[in-house]
Amino acid sequence: MADPNTSTFSPQPQIDALMIEFMENYGVPGGALSFRRGGTLLYEAGYGFADQNLNVVTTTSLFRIASDTKAITAAAIFLLMERGKLALNSTVFDTNGLLSQFSGFGSPSGWVPLITVHELLTHTSGGWPNDANDPMFQKPELSTDELIIWALQTYPLQNPPGSSYAYSNFGYCVLGRIIEEITGQTYEAFVQDNVLSPIGITDMMIGAIAPQPNEVHYFMPDGQDQNEPYSFNITRMAAHGGWIASAGDQAQFMAGLFGALDDEGSSVILTRSSLELLLSCTSASIASPSGAYGCGLAFNNGGNAWHTGSLPGTTSIQVHTGTGMTWGAVLNIRNEDNDNALATALDNMLWAMARTVSSWNVDG
Repeated sequence: MADPNTSTFSPQPQIDALMIEFMENYGVPGGALSFRRGGTLLYEAGYGFADQNLNVVTTTSLFRIASDTKAITAAAIFLLMERGKLALNSTVFDTNGLLSQFSGFGSPSGWVPLITVHELLTHTSGGWPNDANDPMFQKPELSTDELIIWALQTYPLQNPPGSSYAYSNFGYCVLGRIIEEITGQTYEAFVQDNVLSPIGITDMMIGAIAPQPNEVHYFMPDGQDQNEPYSFNITRMAAHGGWIASAGDQAQFMAGLFGALDDEGSSVILTRSSLELLLSCTSASIASPSGAYGCGLAFNNGGNAWHTGSLPGTTSIQVHTGTGMTWGAVLNIRNEDNDNALATALDNMLWAMARTVSSWNVDG
């Protein structure tokens, strides 16, 4: 296994040892991680192999970050709210909604026209959950607009909007389409120009079926279909799972997102009041005992906020701690039997890593 690429940082052998042990235990070909506090990069490194040719992962290697994308989309929506382009209670599919061109395609229940931007952000729209019928993994030949019409016609809402939580990739796809409708730009271009570039992130892009420059290869466990990671319409998944990024990009994004709260010298994406709204949840969106879901991020009473991402060949996580640290980590494999197990182990390891450096004061 290649040595970690840490030449510009003070050595952190305890962090490297934990990562190498983790990769050996879970059969991880390659990965990367990055720790920072506000505007200060504390440590980052790449480990293992980026592809079948044994090229090594570096700190600039790009990975699919899957559902970590949702926090980026939420930030873009709140930025448009700050600019007076929409409100959280703006309706989406009614005749006066943000996407009025899709009005009339929903079920006759009358629920679809009631859906608001806030309900899409908090996964409380009432339907289109991430299950076997998830629209985002069907009909790959359809454009985004065609898919929205097909999903509205095919899958009636299961509950009234706002009444229940069901994690929805399709809901975030719709949010991406709202961004395009309002701005006249592609989702990718608006986010690059208004969310990422202002905080110094310039290499992130929406992925595609074919690998992009400096993007890693995605591995499947032995005995699994090695082509599966390349069977998805990643470009259409843009707003809910389409970004490719380095681990450093993830940590930098989270620092910028929380900049107004942390005051740690980071560039700032949103105002403090917007961020507080983003981190609030409805009673319906308290998703699990471990945390509640706000708008694009889960969070807990300790002030920690995070999102995880998972696709075949991909595991990712990005975290902001209540004490103002941020980190990101990406792997080019996932556990196909239990993707939550690998993500949980990765999360636990990153906290253990941060605690090995007493000066980082991760627990306050």
